[in-house]
Amino acid sequence: MQTFNDLKLVQRYYSILEQLRHPYAYWSTPNHIILEHQTLRLRHFNNPNISDSERPVLILPPQAGHHANIVDYSSEQSLVRVFHRYGFDVYVTEWLSATPKYKDLGIDDYIRLTDEAVEEIRRRTGLYRIHLVGECQGGWQAAVYTSLFPEKIASLVVAAAPIDVFAAPSQLVDYAKLPMAFFRYLVATGQGVMRGKYILYGFKNMQPEEHYVLKYKRLWDMLKEGDEAGIERFIRFENWYEYTQDLPGRFYLEIVEKIFKNNGLTKPGYIRLNGRSVDLGMIRCPVILMAGEKDHITPAPQLFAMRELISTPSEDIIEIITSGGHIGTLMGNEALRENWTTVNEMLKQVI
Repeated sequence: MQTFNDLKLVQRYYSILEQLRHPYAYWSTPNHIILEHQTLRLRHFNNPNISDSERPVLILPPQAGHHANIVDYSSEQSLVRVFHRYGFDVYVTEWLSATPKYKDLGIDDYIRLTDEAVEEIRRRTGLYRIHLVGECQGGWQAAVYTSLFPEKIASLVVAAAPIDVFAAPSQLVDYAKLPMAFFRYLVATGQGVMRGKYILYGFKNMQPEEHYVLKYKRLWDMLKEGDEAGIERFIRFENWYEYTQDLPGRFYLEIVEKIFKNNGLTKPGYIRLNGRSVDLGMIRCPVILMAGEKDHITPAPQLFAMRELISTPSEDIIEIITSGGHIGTLMGNEALRENWTTVNEMLKQVI
């Protein structure tokens, strides 16, 4: 026979799950929009302790269906705030959910929009070169951008990003072996855009027991134990994880075909954007590569193989391995406290 307390727990349990059916986007650090064009929104997280002209950092967060606030997840877990503590002025690209109006934007358009962001930062600061930080999908994008515009980048940081996707097996690479007709069908069902919910389903299906069973048991156990801090962490993470964004169909299909099916980032000239060949060998600036030891989405060898594709002197390439997985590398407490602190200390040495 259920007690009154049990009924209250059940009611709260389902109340939390109902709340998470309506996830929302947010930012934890004050900022303002300084540029908006098509699917790009450029945010400036002004560092109150320095002038706008000191060492600007542009962060390109992932665009893989989730929201860009992974870089400013909470007041305690914020890559933006880590850079602030080290005296950097921070800008973040917030990629907006694509509508059918922008279904035909491709990789070339995202590089063009990235350049618009870089140019706006250069115009505002009067500085010729900036620090560029790319995470996951934003990581290969940052690498491509730096190869095409090396004169604008002082240093490049690439975290948990697929560069040589054949360097180690992964479920994403396995998914990409499906016929292109399958991916085109998914895009067609979204009126020319790739629905973020489909991307989310793909990530969940990599760890089905975790996402469909275990996390719900953990929530129930925390409710029974009265672990309010744990419940708050659960709600915050699930709100971020379940909030999805759509991608332009052309952009998504080009990623599948050029990067995951044909490993195009390893082949100079294979990918051509606006008449220009992409060759990572054009990268010569200091580079930091950060990968997670337990990353099942982008195994470390897929990123560290970039060392052999660029022209940066070996002494100016730093490899950092975190103890976490994919998301932990990007926003985990330990990674922010230790590994991203190391990144900041190294960037301060770059002129």
